[in-house]
Order: sequence, then C-alpha cells, then structure tokens
Amino acid sequence: MGEESERTSLPVFERTRLVDKVTKHLRELIISREIPPGSQLLQLDLAKTLGVSRTPLREAFRILERDGLVRISNGNRTVEVVRWTPEELRDLYEVREVVDGLAARLVARQGLDAELDSNLKDVLAQMEEAVTKRDHTMQVEAHAAFHALIAEHCGNGRVSALLPLIRMTSSSLHHAVELGFTDKDGAEKVRRRYLDAGQDHHRAVYEALRTGDERKAEEVARRHIRATLRTDLIERATPEN
Repeated sequence: MGEESERTSLPVFERTRLVDKVTKHLRELIISREIPPGSQLLQLDLAKTLGVSRTPLREAFRILERDGLVRISNGNRTVEVVRWTPEELRDLYEVREVVDGLAARLVARQGLDAELDSNLKDVLAQMEEAVTKRDHTMQVEAHAAFHALIAEHCGNGRVSALLPLIRMTSSSLHHAVELGFTDKDGAEKVRRRYLDAGQDHHRAVYEALRTGDERKAEEVARRHIRATLRTDLIERATPEN
C-alpha cells in the first residue's frame, strides 16, 4: 500500500518540479526584459523552445499571472507580458503606500514568529548579497519576497489578496534601478544610492517589526513607498510608454 502510494505520487512531484523550472526561467526572461512588456507568449512556440508540453507551461502562466507579470485573456488563448503606463504604475504605488503601511502595522502588533523572523532575515541577506554581486534577478526576487512576506502574514485577508499587486510592483522598478542609468557617467554610484537607501528602509521596517513598534513599522513602510514616488524611477521603468 505504501509502495503503491509512493509510485502514484512520483509523477505529480516531477511535474511540480518541471513547472517550477519553467516558471523560474520565464520569470527571469520577463524581469530582465529579454521578453519585453507587451509581448505575447505563444504556447506552441514556447513549448517547443523549452522542450516541454503545454500542461506545465499553462501552469507556469497561472503562477506568473498571480505574480502580476502576465495577463491571460481570450479563454486562456492569449498570454501577454504586462505593460504599465507611468500613470498606472504610479497609481498602483499610491495604493501600495497604504497597503504596505497597514500590513507592517498589523505584523508588528501580532509579533514575529520564529519562522517569519527567519524568512525576513534571509531575504534581507539575499538583497545585500545581490547588491554586492550585481545579481539583478536575485535582487528582484528577494525584494518582492520581503514585501510579500509581510503582507501574507499580517492576518488581514483583504491585504493578502493583494499579493499579486505587491509582487508585481516590487519587481517593476528594478530594471530602472539596475539598467536605467548606464548611459550616464557615475551610473554605478547612482544605482548603489537607490539600492542602499532602499535597503536601509527594509532594515528599519524589519527592526520595527521585531520590536513590535506598530507606529514605527507603518511609518517606515509608508516612507519607503513615498521615496519611490518622489523619484523618476517609475518613468524610467516604463520608457516605451
């Protein structure tokens, strides 16, 4: 009985691993803009290129849709990489200011459990490492994970329902930070200034959560988003619009 259960569960496990690999590969291509905003993802062509069937590809599309990176329409036949105008992205960040502040306040109120504390420290360390290594993909994933962890564990279901918004907007500007200044002298200094300032905010949010300071947690979380709104990063992230 036990051996039979193990045999029947193996294909599901292998399919899950394949979906994860396909999702990770497509996410990297989208974040790096090797697949640019507005591009249509054709299932037959991608399945042939990646050497997979359309089943794991469709599951990967669903995960990317949840993350806010693609839109699926036309009865699942059309999959398009999300393209935002500067005005739309700015509107979303204004919503983020409220949502992130509320999530941080609620997490500080209930306190960090050991698992969440460990996970937040891990992604903070990953962001530090990514800046040092200039690993764009690692930075994007760790940054999105930091904000998503707080929203996911705040205890408010309405906030948790906004995780796709948080993930998508958290990754939307990193192309501008990483690549948007390369045509100017001192590009590396500009890039590091933005990333270092953001990391200072992240550490301040974490400390407020760790100490249970509700007011400080909300204040710093909102300040982090306002700092983005005061820059031209949104316009630099959406130059084609």
